[in-house]
Amino acid sequence: MTSLSGRRRGFTLVELLVVIAIIAVLIALLLPAAQKVREAANLTTCSNNLKQLGLACLNYNDNFGALPPSRQLFALYDEELQELLNPSKTDEEPDGDENLGPTWAVFILPYIEQDNLFKLFDLTKDYKLQDPAAVGGGVPVYFCPSRRDVASEPRLSTGEAQPGALGDYGACTGTTGLDIYDSALSPNPPNGAFHTGLRGKGVRLAEITDGTSNTLLIGEKQVPTGKTGVAHWDCSMYDGDAILCSTRGAGINYPLAKSVQDTRVLFGGPHMSICLFVCADGSVHRLSPDTDPVTLELLSAINDGQEIPAFE
Repeated sequence: MTSLSGRRRGFTLVELLVVIAIIAVLIALLLPAAQKVREAANLTTCSNNLKQLGLACLNYNDNFGALPPSRQLFALYDEELQELLNPSKTDEEPDGDENLGPTWAVFILPYIEQDNLFKLFDLTKDYKLQDPAAVGGGVPVYFCPSRRDVASEPRLSTGEAQPGALGDYGACTGTTGLDIYDSALSPNPPNGAFHTGLRGKGVRLAEITDGTSNTLLIGEKQVPTGKTGVAHWDCSMYDGDAILCSTRGAGINYPLAKSVQDTRVLFGGPHMSICLFVCADGSVHRLSPDTDPVTLELLSAINDGQEIPAFE
């Protein structure tokens, strides 16, 4: 016969509450650490994405003698391109006769293992005339995991001629925020690593006289809270009709976004206190949102000849 004193005693209500409280405290302590580990992994993935995009552009340059254009101009003569890039040619550009096609994000597809998707595009047609299967093709390397992935909703843009696949990276067009010369918006021609081009050719590396390691190539786009998939903040990477879909300016007039609530069309990452860029030499850098806009201006222009201070 078992004595009463030998029986196992269960937990009292107070003891259970104490145990629950201890577990809750431990979870509260571990959760921030887990979030930091997850964000560190996302940051590494995002850096690798930009590295791949930078190398794709450099491999493209090896084959074509120039970086991909920000957008392709459909024109028979180089004179039309010169009018769009050079204020000395005319003070009336753009004059409405431009027809702009695929973006840099289309041209580098074969260099990021997306040749089958690339073959769906017709490089002689503009965005709104492309096969929906082409413009709707999402590419994993175009997405930063801290914000979303290729399967996240919305998958396609709204407010465009036709819905298209999104992405988190933009090519740097320089300090004016434009890839053409527009006398109504800026007295200066485009001066970044990407501008409009003919026959798949944009800026030549020889034109980057400030040094490829000191020139921003591609960076993270700012997408404000509530604007996911909404043009012009977050439209299709393939839309050559809308410059802001796949490019950004950087400099005094285009500082880095400091908050996910910032509704200006800027560079800015979803990471905490970091915006990632790949430079024209293929190196990836972490810039603080507090980076001096003057320094950003020097990094954005390809040939200003100015000394660039430490920026990372």
